[in-house]
Amino acid sequence: MNTDTTFDCAAFGFDSARIRETLSILGLQAEHAKLAERIRRETTGGEAKAMVHSCCIALARDRGFALIERNIGIECFTQTWTLHLQCYGQDFDTPKYFGERLAIAAAFVRAKIPQGLLQLQHSLTQQTLINNLSVKFADDTATLGPLIDCVVKLTSLNVYLSAEGYHLPQIDELRKALTKLRKETSHWHQEASTDQLTGLMRYNTLMEALDHHIDIAHRGHDGRSGKPLCVAMIDLDFFKKINDTYGHVVGDFVLKHVAGRLQAAVRDFDMIGRFGGEEFVIIMTNTPLELAEVIAERVRKGVMDTPLHLKEFSIPITISVGVAMLRSGERKEALIERADKAMYEAKNAGRNRVMLAKDTGDSGTLPEL
Repeated sequence: MNTDTTFDCAAFGFDSARIRETLSILGLQAEHAKLAERIRRETTGGEAKAMVHSCCIALARDRGFALIERNIGIECFTQTWTLHLQCYGQDFDTPKYFGERLAIAAAFVRAKIPQGLLQLQHSLTQQTLINNLSVKFADDTATLGPLIDCVVKLTSLNVYLSAEGYHLPQIDELRKALTKLRKETSHWHQEASTDQLTGLMRYNTLMEALDHHIDIAHRGHDGRSGKPLCVAMIDLDFFKKINDTYGHVVGDFVLKHVAGRLQAAVRDFDMIGRFGGEEFVIIMTNTPLELAEVIAERVRKGVMDTPLHLKEFSIPITISVGVAMLRSGERKEALIERADKAMYEAKNAGRNRVMLAKDTGDSGTLPEL
């Protein structure tokens, strides 16, 4: 495929100012160069050929693929694709990068290949990259989120340049493509941060949120008081017995049912996550201990009063809850440990109850330093 790397961007109106404007609109910044380099190092550098082979199998199902075979040649097409993956995102802010992408679109026009096929190639590349990254960083959402964001933004740039290269300036078509990409990135961010069974926050996302709000609470300290923050640790009572009696499939329905009851009982701005197994955590910001206890009791009662009705079964469910309020200078590990200890005290006291962590300080403010 003849894609002259000296392609004149200015002929398409892409002078330096237009390039900067395009990057700004798509939100591509200097930090994305580092993210793209990590993507090359972690994924495309050594796996580009296999990724292209996998994508080509899918692309070959399109009826227009025969035009690539006849007018460009599969070997030339796959070699160019592989090279671009190996150099993924490299120098995306330069005229050379813009020129190469515009030249590829122009080559497709000359080969009478539909524009949709080139955009499908970009979509398959994005899907493959996101899938690979999601596997590699499944337990590291703090890393995965920015990498997915980088992939989506670079795909947006490539789709945009392919449209320009085809001399199809219709704004509506481009807007639809970008809207679709935004929906995709929203979907992948949601996938990366959500527990798939319950729909609640995953453990890593939950812990990041707790760290963030603890920092806010501590920054609010003025030498006398700070913003109160409370955590509730929740554990299902006799969950093992439920699994043993009804099976693990029913046990999963119980977990989803409880997650729904928790969401129904808390406030809109409270954060709920699955801590692991049958344990859940609620983060209550700007909430004194007395109010946190009221919310925890409402949660407990909401679960108790709503058994799970599943076919011929009516399964009563109760929870034990431990509540702790943040101390001045305390980090999440100690806060969770105190809430967890209070939860086990609730278990030992007979289950189906709320217990407050001992020595939590003044219930309205953080203890003085």
